Amino acid sequence: MRFTNLVLLTIAVLMQQSCYLDFEDRGPRYDIRQISVGQTSVYFKREIRGRNYDGLSISGDGDFCNGPSPRTDFFVDGMWPGQVFYKVDGDELHIYSQSKFTPPQSGSFPVKVVQKQVEPARYDPESIKKLGYTELIFTNESLKYCSE
Repeated sequence: MRFTNLVLLTIAVLMQQSCYLDFEDRGPRYDIRQISVGQTSVYFKREIRGRNYDGLSISGDGDFCNGPSPRTDFFVDGMWPGQVFYKVDGDELHIYSQSKFTPPQSGSFPVKVVQKQVEPARYDPESIKKLGYTELIFTNESLKYCSE
């Protein structure tokens, strides 16, 4: 009985390590979506690191591999941004989300960003869509490493 438990434990540890190795040494993965706000382009950027970090930022920098900068970008300071909807109204970008986007430390951004944060329990995607918002959708299949 003890030998069987030891074998099962060894197999479990090896399986866990093989899963962990998939995330090591290759660095973060990124995805980007360009949005035109008036005459200006801004970018939603997604960054995945390891197993537990899924970050989102709004940037004026269209470089795919430049991750979020607290100095210049709006970013969700958390492990997961939740659902995010956006709408362009003239020269303003309106954000409707479950998470708060922290404004850039510099105090300036290429466009005005207006955000409405709603508690997850009160979040109703169908009502948000009826207000003219578009859901921001990123898929894991579109994530890339900067070296690709």
